[in-house]
Amino acid sequence: MPSADNVTGWKNHFRRTRRWRDRALSELMDLPRTDFHDAIDYSLAYFVWSHSLRDWLIGDGVAKKDDLDRILSVYDEWKIARDLANRTRHFKITRSPTDPYWAVSREYDSMSANVERHHINLYFNKKKANLANIVCRTSDMWDEVLQKLGLSTVT
Repeated sequence: MPSADNVTGWKNHFRRTRRWRDRALSELMDLPRTDFHDAIDYSLAYFVWSHSLRDWLIGDGVAKKDDLDRILSVYDEWKIARDLANRTRHFKITRSPTDPYWAVSREYDSMSANVERHHINLYFNKKKANLANIVCRTSDMWDEVLQKLGLSTVT
């Protein structure tokens, strides 16, 4: 019997990845009205799902491992997604991480309309970036990768 979690293979996994992206961005873009820890949790969940999309594309037979790895290797976003997903799932990263010591933290913005605002930064490979931007860039990366593979993201 087909299972709801894997019916339509990689396409279902891709849609689930998009839903995690949307949840993460919803939390990240409305800080401090949303919870800081929820924003981090949803973001890390997004990176776990995003990273595992590679396995689903290979397992579903729509991409060859070597071809997909070659395409992904040129994206900094892939290195970020890989390291964030792996350290989220494992206590210690042991397989050639780019930055096993990445960190996230809150940065306060100036008050606007008497409302305290802040955002979450990712410190990765000695660079600082807004985590919401990294989530968006990783999603864009997958759109480009799927296009290069001749796969439609319209599901």
